[in-house]
Amino acid sequence: MLAAMWQFIKRYPMTYLIILLSIIADYILLVIPTRVTQAIIDAMADHSLTGQSLALFIGIFLVVSVAQYTSAYLWMSRLFSKSAFYIKEVKLNLYQKIISMRIQFFEKFRSGDMMTRFTSDVRGIEDFMGYGLMGFLLSAGTYFIIIPIMLSISWKVTLLALIPSSLILLPLVILTRRQEEAVTQQRDAVASLSNEVLEVIEGIRVTRAYGNKQESSQRFQAKTRDLASKAIRIMYYQAAFGRLSITIMSLTAALVIGVGGLEMAAGHLTLGQVIALQLYSVSLAEPLWSLTDLIVVYQNAKVSHGKIQELLEASDDLASQGTQRLSDLEELSLADYSFRYQGASEDSLRHIHLRLKKGQTLGIVGKTGSGKTTLVRQFLCQYPIGQGEFLVNNRPISDFNRHDVEKLIGYVPQEHLLFSRTVRENILLGNPSASQKQVDVAVAIAAFSQDLERMSEGYDTLIGEKGVAISGGQKQRISIARAMIKEPELLILDDALSAVDARTERIIIENIQTLRAGKTNIITTHRLSAVEHADWIVVLDQGRIVEEGRAEDLMALGGWYAEQAWRQRLNEEVSEEEVMA
Repeated sequence: MLAAMWQFIKRYPMTYLIILLSIIADYILLVIPTRVTQAIIDAMADHSLTGQSLALFIGIFLVVSVAQYTSAYLWMSRLFSKSAFYIKEVKLNLYQKIISMRIQFFEKFRSGDMMTRFTSDVRGIEDFMGYGLMGFLLSAGTYFIIIPIMLSISWKVTLLALIPSSLILLPLVILTRRQEEAVTQQRDAVASLSNEVLEVIEGIRVTRAYGNKQESSQRFQAKTRDLASKAIRIMYYQAAFGRLSITIMSLTAALVIGVGGLEMAAGHLTLGQVIALQLYSVSLAEPLWSLTDLIVVYQNAKVSHGKIQELLEASDDLASQGTQRLSDLEELSLADYSFRYQGASEDSLRHIHLRLKKGQTLGIVGKTGSGKTTLVRQFLCQYPIGQGEFLVNNRPISDFNRHDVEKLIGYVPQEHLLFSRTVRENILLGNPSASQKQVDVAVAIAAFSQDLERMSEGYDTLIGEKGVAISGGQKQRISIARAMIKEPELLILDDALSAVDARTERIIIENIQTLRAGKTNIITTHRLSAVEHADWIVVLDQGRIVEEGRAEDLMALGGWYAEQAWRQRLNEEVSEEEVMA
């Protein structure tokens, strides 16, 4: 942590040099009032204080006070502004890391833990770069400036006064080690609580539906108590050190006054010098008192920096991307391709052979858990490439720049993630520079025009966090419009029509057929009517292709596809008869 911060400091040598010189000036100025106080007391003791000299002393006090304020403002304003700038860089690095990673990266960190790294951990580093560094510089400045001055007055009193402070070193080491462990445990408890809160918020409907409010509340209370107990443990250590430092301060004051009094009686010191030594010893006590806070701030920052570095250094386990540029998708092919998720005991895709040419539509069907989503994810470059051949335009996909591949793909996942923005803003995420006409076309393709007319604010309607204010079918169609406005070379619909009725599904499929002529499409679905028009259909079972061909070929085969098709048609006919009745 300190090495990383030192690298930042070296980038701004003039700023931190000004801070250092300002602190030195601040402490030199701090010494002057004590010197003046010493002079006044000595003058009073030998009855040599005059009105003119007293006015001079008061003038010095005023000038020094203004100078102290100026120097303190100079270095503190620069120190905390650079602290804010450092934190800005940390946050930017974290954000850039997050948006550049693929799915496998996010499987390594829970959402609450990641949010803790963005909030509490960043704040921990910010506290050290500002308040912590200020405390360290003040403490160091106090000792390096004050002790030599005390030695110049009386080395004997000074050394005796430092004995109590030296006795605190061993307890300090012991408390520091235990406190560091407590800080780490508290930070993990914060992350665990954050995970709990996020899960409750995201699953509140399920929690209410199943009446699990009491159980959820008890679990939350248990985590809160755990966090509180760990925070209290840290406070115990702080309190123990705080009381110890007060005792040290009292012993130091007693030694200075006692030994100083003996030295004054022996004629080695004046009353003003004894008072000055006492004032200086009080100045030494202040950083000792604040040392307990400084230690906590440092330990928090150390733990936080470690957590942030862990995230920044984590990988999504993808191989380095290629350098070849890609502007068009002429052909996609998989040959004897198998894929296994990290940590899984068996392959999720097994010996897949598939070829898809530009302008074709591929339908992927199969039972739940057969590997449909896993197969389409291979085209998104979100996971490491599996075993076998995966070619794009007859070249390994690893040869191409991943960003180029992503730009050519429009993807509508099963989970329709919408943002707490307007309908227009959610659609424009697919193409921020799109015109209003393009937005209208995308909405028409997704069969969302009529729904939009019924919304109170039209395109400017806020849909709530994750689309909470709209229905599942509306979420799907906004997601489809977002993908369509991109006008991608390859459109992937991963069970993206499950929440719409059969009539709306037919309209969307017909729109895609008409407006995406000459472009490639992949559709996974449980409703076979969505892929009847496809140029090629594959049926997956346990990660293998067990049937493939055109719709009429699969119907003639009499296998799983034919059985499901007849069953779904029968259900549709029964539903139509019930509606008519």
